[in-house]
Amino acid sequence: EVNYLGQLSHSNLVKLIGYCCEDEHRLLVYEYMASGSLEKHLFRRVGCSLTWSKRMKIALDAAKGLAFLHGAERPIIYRDFKTSNILLDADFNAKLADFGLAKDGPTGDQTHVSTRVMGTYGYAAPEYVM
Repeated sequence: EVNYLGQLSHSNLVKLIGYCCEDEHRLLVYEYMASGSLEKHLFRRVGCSLTWSKRMKIALDAAKGLAFLHGAERPIIYRDFKTSNILLDADFNAKLADFGLAKDGPTGDQTHVSTRVMGTYGYAAPEYVM
């Protein structure tokens, strides 16, 4: 995660502020995302429900984050796109978090990257798990 987020900057990726590595203990410090995860708002019925216009904006923000990763100079395959990894700031701007499963994408003339199935069942693209 440090390798990716430490080098990337985009309005729809959570900002890594710092990290600490001491013996087997590791700690990542991210910007504060006041509204929590999208999962909390969709499935846990906390507070008021999201309007359809807010939901569409969140989906667009998340898609912009993915497009940035895929279009980077060194493309990145995120591999864990799910509602609990989409965090929301106080204004409900969405940012992708949790790059623990991320992998370098194809470079040069490559069009594919071999990888085993990762991520959360039910959120992976069908062509990925078949």
